[in-house]
Amino acid sequence: MTPIDVIDDLLPVLQRGQVLMVGEIPGTREFPQLIADLVVNVALDGQPVVVGLEVPFNEPLDGEQWGPFWTRDPSLADGRSSLAMAELVTTLADLRVAGQPVTTVGLDGAWVAPGSSVDLSALGDLETPRDEAMAGHMLAAMDAAPKACGLVLAGREHTGVIRGSGTMGSIVTPWFPGSVALLGLTSGGEVLALTDDGPRPQPITGDAGIGEGAVWSSDPGADGHHGFVNVGPVTAAEPFPSD
Repeated sequence: MTPIDVIDDLLPVLQRGQVLMVGEIPGTREFPQLIADLVVNVALDGQPVVVGLEVPFNEPLDGEQWGPFWTRDPSLADGRSSLAMAELVTTLADLRVAGQPVTTVGLDGAWVAPGSSVDLSALGDLETPRDEAMAGHMLAAMDAAPKACGLVLAGREHTGVIRGSGTMGSIVTPWFPGSVALLGLTSGGEVLALTDDGPRPQPITGDAGIGEGAVWSSDPGADGHHGFVNVGPVTAAEPFPSD
């Protein structure tokens, strides 16, 4: 579970018409757990929430069906399709079934295996610049839920908000005053990373001298984020089951 102090730091951002973007380090258990814990706290208070994930927009995301993105060749399966991410999808789906006001949206383009044919229904999305397409999916989901707050978990290369940079964050956040983009940090540990032998746990160096929790300012820094959230020590997620 995410430390309660970290949750308390972030809950004030999750208000109607605001978006919290977390630029994660893929392949951990802790970043998906952070999102799950935030959503539980927000939804149980009755606040509708739209959760954007860096997974294909055409995946079912119902916690029961798992498309080609999750079951792809292990040599191509990075941390975005880890078991921890699948468990996050399932948690969000269970909340919806229980009547909680949670919407999950896949932000990324359709997964196309190398050498396979392209689904023509996804062709337009694949021809759009990636971050622009991701932003379009998030904006459409927020537009369909006008009373919701937004929560995004994606790679840090997508979550920066400096205008004109072309990132998803820079396109989405001008529509939602008060939105915050945070760089995901850790205190060290391991992440699931792609190696020559497929996904394997790999050590990661912590950000020295930065305690757990979140700190931000009103203006983004040079990295495009308003501040950071340090989830503490991290453990490597497991790969999505191949059977």
